[in-house]
Amino acid sequence: MARTATVLIVDDDPSIRQTMEAIVRAAGMNPVTAASGEDCLRVVQRTQVDVMLLDVQLPGMGGLDVLRQVRDGHPDVGVIMVSVVKEIPIAVEAIKLGALDYLTKDFSPGELSARVGKSLEQLRAARELAWLREEVAVRGNRPMVTGRSAAMASVVAIAEKVAPKGVTVLVTGESGTGKEVLARWLHQRSDRAHGPFVAVNLPAIPSELVESTLFGHEKGSFTGATRQRYGKFELANGGTLFLDEIGELKLDVQSKLLRALQEREIERVGGARPIHLDLRVVCATNRPLEKLVADGKFREDLYWRLKVVPIEIPPLRERREDVRDLAQHFLTRFAAAYGRVPQELAPEAVALLETYTWPGNIRELENLVERLTVVCDAPRIDEGDLPLEITVGAGLSREAERESTYDAAMSSFEKAYLRKVLAQVGGNRRRAAEKLGIGYSTLKVKLRHHGLTRGEQAADQDDDVP
Repeated sequence: MARTATVLIVDDDPSIRQTMEAIVRAAGMNPVTAASGEDCLRVVQRTQVDVMLLDVQLPGMGGLDVLRQVRDGHPDVGVIMVSVVKEIPIAVEAIKLGALDYLTKDFSPGELSARVGKSLEQLRAARELAWLREEVAVRGNRPMVTGRSAAMASVVAIAEKVAPKGVTVLVTGESGTGKEVLARWLHQRSDRAHGPFVAVNLPAIPSELVESTLFGHEKGSFTGATRQRYGKFELANGGTLFLDEIGELKLDVQSKLLRALQEREIERVGGARPIHLDLRVVCATNRPLEKLVADGKFREDLYWRLKVVPIEIPPLRERREDVRDLAQHFLTRFAAAYGRVPQELAPEAVALLETYTWPGNIRELENLVERLTVVCDAPRIDEGDLPLEITVGAGLSREAERESTYDAAMSSFEKAYLRKVLAQVGGNRRRAAEKLGIGYSTLKVKLRHHGLTRGEQAADQDDDVP
């Protein structure tokens, strides 16, 4: 449920306060009141106010002076100035000072409700703009390629059940397995899909700035805090907050995170009032949190609070049947990015990709496909286009599984490796020998041994071509 907006009514006339209070309440908002500028400033210190209806003429501290202090200390509060008559110079001054609107006291109930609603919409738009400016990761359409493996089918089955529920999800898996992609997938299938998806890479934030980054800070709360700043929790309000590598979070911040998850409210650094939030939290880690708990490096209560629904993403080596679909997806995506026709993978290249162990998981595959898209001009990516680490790694694994003895496995691998180097040098055996660091005659013997000759005389003539 979205939080009800709070409207602070500041006027020294009790009848005006009561009238405004009734209109605000009838519009489905929560009214609070103050009879003076001093009372107003005390209220905003302890209460989360969204919009303020502020009288220009107040005893003691005037309305414009109150506006200056509110804009300086609480720029997230929208202010509508209210006056008995419309005085153009005062209205202009109020707008210059940061007021969102100016209203005379001959308003109708409908007009007052509409003005407050418009101000709330302006504040929401400003918050979204702040999110767009602060969010480093591009919010692009990155669909989750599930493939055809049974391992990913199990992941999707759980994800489909929890996506609409809004519960906290803990995603585990090795680095590069696509934990953020799954988090975005959950967001896009939830009732918060219209809201922001804010991703936070915790290890990338300096330790002294983690709390401020997550929860925001007030102006002057520490050296360098020259203005109020929204934290990632506030920027994700109404949407999903993704905390990547949660196991890296320091103990002192873990307690504040636990409170935020339990109470659905935060306090900015240097702040004195709670800020209520409506968001979903998805966390991810490639570290065993159970061990961190046992070692005293992770709070046990936070661990159980995060582990409402755990989802483990398998490494790519355990879902080899998905490699073809993933590679083709990346080929299509990078072809569009670089303005070319999508390439296709030769069966031999696919076989090598499916055999390789992928220590970097999907991220490694994605980087490889982007490289191939850029450097390979042919419409078809062959075995010879793949880098040596893929050929060597996949070849060792494949031949070790195929052959029953060590000598047979090494012989099969050598044959595949020689074929790979020959493909790289266009079949020129002298260049292949140089690349391999062996003599030309030694290479010829090895090629004959493995049946890789194509007619000695024709090959020698080709090798002589500079």
